[in-house]
Amino acid sequence: MLKQIEIDNVLDELLHYFIHVERQTLLLVQRGIKPRKVLLDAADRYLADKELAAEDRITIIKHLSKFIWGYYILEEVISDPDVSDIKVLSADNVRVKRKGKRMGCDIRFPSNADYKRFVSMAAVKNKTNLADVNAIQSFTDKESNKDFILRFNISTEFVNSTNAPYMHIRKIPKKKHTLSELTELGMLDEDKAEYLRYAAKESSGILFAGKGASGKTTLMNALLEHIPHDRSGLVIQENEELFSNIHPDLMFQHIVSAHGEGKIKYDLKDLSRNGLLTDLDYFIIGEIKGGEALYLLNAGYTGHKCWASLHAMSSSEAIDKLADYVKYESDYSLNDIRKMLMGMKTIVYMKDFCVREISEVREYKGGELIYERIF
Repeated sequence: MLKQIEIDNVLDELLHYFIHVERQTLLLVQRGIKPRKVLLDAADRYLADKELAAEDRITIIKHLSKFIWGYYILEEVISDPDVSDIKVLSADNVRVKRKGKRMGCDIRFPSNADYKRFVSMAAVKNKTNLADVNAIQSFTDKESNKDFILRFNISTEFVNSTNAPYMHIRKIPKKKHTLSELTELGMLDEDKAEYLRYAAKESSGILFAGKGASGKTTLMNALLEHIPHDRSGLVIQENEELFSNIHPDLMFQHIVSAHGEGKIKYDLKDLSRNGLLTDLDYFIIGEIKGGEALYLLNAGYTGHKCWASLHAMSSSEAIDKLADYVKYESDYSLNDIRKMLMGMKTIVYMKDFCVREISEVREYKGGELIYERIF
């Protein structure tokens, strides 16, 4: 019977075989064109050719299955409903965010080589590679877990100052919280919820502000279901986090990044430009990060109801940051931009999974927007 280090070495060889030699079989199975048994039989033949004992072959193939169709030792925290984020900084340093609090956990990868192998396989199973030209990657897995969409951000040791990749997994529940459920969870009270139900239907624009993991996407997802069904909308986003299971006339698009030598890419600006040519009532950008802000501005100025989120530390700072993004992409003056942004009527500021304040833009005066705190 093989020792653990020998099993690791053979598993490395087997994964290398399917990633680089028998890649077509792996891809066909991953896409559902061929059954899993085809790959498992191919793996058994490969191991048999190496004259490994049947018991060792079974052990190695079990490990292979965990790499290819699951997420190995992280499955425990991926399936935990109280964990929203998983961050792996090294083989022996796995951090989680549980009910909004960051903490360590007792999960450890057997070795740095085992951890690197896991990260590489996670990328391959999501049709991504981590060559040096792809050292920073973001992708979404909607299929592996029945309860959560998994958003991955990976950076490899090619850009890290350590001899290990970093991996962050954000979990987005496939069953969205309703606004009533978010009220019960303490994100907001009933008065704020009732105000936002009205704003989802009537406000000319809603801006969701706060740092990462403050609850912006969760709240936006809940409010999507309050858009009237006789209205049409487009939601564009970097990762597939916003969705609706009931609205009959909402379209959802995500960016496509160029990988390695590939030239095909569609960023938020490309999707925004195309969106303005479509028959829409609502124009929604999952998270503003740059020049796509100009197209949100244009959409609002041409009568669309516009929603977006961005990182900001207050409601007033959110509009100023949005104006800066527009300025980078256009020749408008900041004063003109602020005046045009009056359509972003409602600003929701969030912190620690809680709606901290809601403000409304009342008027433009003396080169500045005047706000009124509602809550």
